[in-house]
Amino acid sequence: MGKSRKRSVGTRKKQTRYTGDTVLIVCEGKETEPNYLEELKHHFSLNQAAVVVDPTSGSAPNSVVKHAKDEIKKACKAGNPYAKVYCVIDKDQHPTYASALQDIKNFNESARKQCDTVLCAITSVPCFEYWILMHNVQTTKSFGTGGSSPCGQLISTALKIHIPGYEKANRALSKTLIAQKLATARVNSIASYKAAQSAGTDDPSTKMHLLVDELEHLKQNKHFTEDRKGCPQ
Repeated sequence: MGKSRKRSVGTRKKQTRYTGDTVLIVCEGKETEPNYLEELKHHFSLNQAAVVVDPTSGSAPNSVVKHAKDEIKKACKAGNPYAKVYCVIDKDQHPTYASALQDIKNFNESARKQCDTVLCAITSVPCFEYWILMHNVQTTKSFGTGGSSPCGQLISTALKIHIPGYEKANRALSKTLIAQKLATARVNSIASYKAAQSAGTDDPSTKMHLLVDELEHLKQNKHFTEDRKGCPQ
C-alpha cells in the first residue's frame, strides 16, 4: 500500500486533463490530519490532480519537512514540479520544531532555485486539534500547564467538552465539521492568530485558515495569481 502511494505522489505522471497548478500537502500521522485534509479537498471539489495529500509515517516536524523535500526533488526530476508544498506540522513538545521551520526557510532561499516550488509551513500550536477546536469555539488559553503534553491536555479538556467522544480516526466527524462549521473555524482561527501575533507569541494559534484560503483560491483560479506565488501570510 505504501509503495503504491509513493508512486502516485513523487513520480506522478503528467496530467493530460487538469492544466492548473498542483500542490502537495505533507502531514504527520495517518488519522486526524489526512482524514480532515482529504475531506477538505472534497469539500472544495478540487481535481484529484490539483491537490495531493501525503501522510508520513513520522510525527516529528523535521521528518515531515524532509519527506516534503524528497517529494519535491522527485517531482522536479520527473519534470512535473509542484507549485507549492505545504508541511502541516505541530509544535506540541517536538524538539525539532524550530529547526524544521528554519529548514523550510533555508530551502526557499537556496534549494528552491533548482526547482520553482515553494515550501510552506502550516503550523498549529500546540497541535492540529487546536484547529478542530476552532470549529466550535475561539480561545487563547495556553495548554500544557503542570508539565503535561499541551496537545494531550487540549484534547482531554477543551476539545472533548465541545466534541464529546472525540476520536482521532473519525473521518465522518471531519466531513461534518467542514460542511457545517468551516466558516466558523476560519473566523475563530484568524482571531486567535491575530491575538497571538499581538501578544508576541504563537501559543495558541494555527495557520490552517491560511491553507483553506489557498485551496479555495486554487479551486476558483486553477493557478496562483502573481500576488499569491509565495507562502500564505
